[in-house]
Amino acid sequence: MTAPHALQLHLEPVLAGLPDFARRVVAATLESLRSSSMALAVAQDRQQVFAAMEALNRHGARWVESFASHLDQAVREAMDDRAAARGRSIGRLRVDELTLVDERQAEEDIETSRTVMQIEELAEWELREVQAYMAALRGETTIRREANPLRPEVYARALSHSSRVLPLDTAPRMLLLRTAGSEMGRLLREAYASLCRGLEQKGVEPLSFRAVPTPASPAPARDPFGQVLGKLRAAAPAGAPAVPGGLEARLAELNRRIAPDSLPVPLDAPHVTVPNVLQQLQAPAAGAAPTSPDPELVSLLSKLFDQILADPRLLPPVRSVLGRLQVSVLRVALQDPTLLTEQQHPTWLLLDRIASHCAGYADVKDERLSGFLAFVEQLVGRVAAQDKPDATLYRRALQEVNDYIDAKAREAIERSRAAVEKLQRIERAEQLRSVLRQQMRQWQGPPISQSLRDFLFGPWVDVLVEAMSRYGEDGQETSELLHTVDELLWSLQPMRNAEDRARLRALLPLMTERLQRGLDLIGMPTEQRAAVLAELRAMHTKHMREPAPEDLTPEQLVQRLREEEDSGPLWFDSGEDVDRSVLPTVPIGLMSHPETEAGRLAREAWQSRLVPGTWYLMFVQGRWVTAQLTWVSDNKQFFLFSSQQVGHSHSMTRRALERLLREGLVTVLEDRSLLQRAADSMLQDLDGPR
Repeated sequence: MTAPHALQLHLEPVLAGLPDFARRVVAATLESLRSSSMALAVAQDRQQVFAAMEALNRHGARWVESFASHLDQAVREAMDDRAAARGRSIGRLRVDELTLVDERQAEEDIETSRTVMQIEELAEWELREVQAYMAALRGETTIRREANPLRPEVYARALSHSSRVLPLDTAPRMLLLRTAGSEMGRLLREAYASLCRGLEQKGVEPLSFRAVPTPASPAPARDPFGQVLGKLRAAAPAGAPAVPGGLEARLAELNRRIAPDSLPVPLDAPHVTVPNVLQQLQAPAAGAAPTSPDPELVSLLSKLFDQILADPRLLPPVRSVLGRLQVSVLRVALQDPTLLTEQQHPTWLLLDRIASHCAGYADVKDERLSGFLAFVEQLVGRVAAQDKPDATLYRRALQEVNDYIDAKAREAIERSRAAVEKLQRIERAEQLRSVLRQQMRQWQGPPISQSLRDFLFGPWVDVLVEAMSRYGEDGQETSELLHTVDELLWSLQPMRNAEDRARLRALLPLMTERLQRGLDLIGMPTEQRAAVLAELRAMHTKHMREPAPEDLTPEQLVQRLREEEDSGPLWFDSGEDVDRSVLPTVPIGLMSHPETEAGRLAREAWQSRLVPGTWYLMFVQGRWVTAQLTWVSDNKQFFLFSSQQVGHSHSMTRRALERLLREGLVTVLEDRSLLQRAADSMLQDLDGPR
């Protein structure tokens, strides 16, 4: 029996039991909510619990059906995860594909991650055993978390997605997910144990766990690559570089062994051994005199390339490309002493740039990766062919790589132009609403009706955004429509004297014409605009006829104050968080103290790394994905990412990014560069037991 058939056969009972599992989770959740509601002393918490309970009582059957359906689909997809990964492709972004991760989605992702952690804590040993059985059923030789189609995140995502059928606001739905996640973890522990017993009775042998020794890690060096450069510098020949006789011929011979015609290495090659030719340079060729320029220098460079060519984060073709530069780097070291003193030498920067740009690619069929490698292979071939390479050569090569990456980034943004423009419009709208809120806070007139408030913050903001898109932010038409807001707010307050009333009469025709012109831009339906204009006309008529405040009798003044008091405050809290600053990715510990100086400095440091091209590891839509930042809005309110695992590009609001950050759900993919990693490993080998 083949592995896929064995997996399918043994998991069919699990799939058949998913509806019952869903019913048990929902029933346990409802019981837990009933028990907790009696112990809650805070009214707001009780209201959220009661809202969740009411939704379950009325729509529990719908949730069970949706949960079971999502679970069945998710488990079946996870059973064929490798085929799905191979078949996934990155297409052009369409506007309707753009996923906006806002604060609500971030909160949902946070709850999903907490559910995963709860399950892992409650069912740690049972989950390990299930993973061993799943690896055996797949016919694999190692135990992989992703090979388990019943892994916690599969259940957690299904739970989160299915809960959307319940008519709940964000707060009670998050409470519901938190409660349901805990109950599901307990039930999954029982289900995992039962599955393992069943597989054991059927004679399935679980794959054994292999003990992976943890290397002794000395205290991390502050600057490991700097220490490696120091060792190289100490090993370099003193005075003017001297090239021993016969060395150039030997270098040319070694270079031919890794010639360009051996590239490219197939992207899906499982194991590719790239020869470290510098090791061969340490021993003389048969019957020839020693030709090594300095044994220790060559030995250290050879050890550095050993670590680079063994770096598990590099895809096989990337190792091949970088390995092609071994002889060239040695030639630079012999002719350019600055290579051994400057970490920012163009040679090191080129190696790091190539590696970091490829770091986030996991789909070997991604056209962006294959295109970049094809370009780099040609470039590296030209560099390696130079018999006297220097900093200038590598600086030009680095510039070519950067130019290529920038050009591809511009092409990607152009393909996503509609999505970027959509995000820009959203950002402009938020900026305009912020300005309007500030104006409204300073408003000294009587309360504005909710309908007019909705008009200002809705359709009229859309008018201004459309004007900015058509005529530019500084265009005359845009300026006139922006000024209309000031005129409108002024016209809604009582006129203090005859001069004000006369000014209002003169202003109304022009203001009405501008309002009509603006609403034409967004095509507002006739009935809706007629209702708004009628309300404005009624208020303007009232203000022009009633006496000014100084003409009112004491009784009229008292009545006016009572009316204003009864109508409620002018401005109300919309429930939005205070916009303190742009809060990019920072260490979680510092985010716990956002008002401290250390927290501020950390946020600024991380903000500087939020630049297009950087790869991130983040928890999005219920799963960990590797995503590349491709675009940042002018005010850093929106970030556009491209991720292979999710399958299409998605954007994230600043606040959503902040929320994920606080929970440790987003981090820079490469905390250390290629050379830093290689230096760390090299120093451990050099300083370890001999």
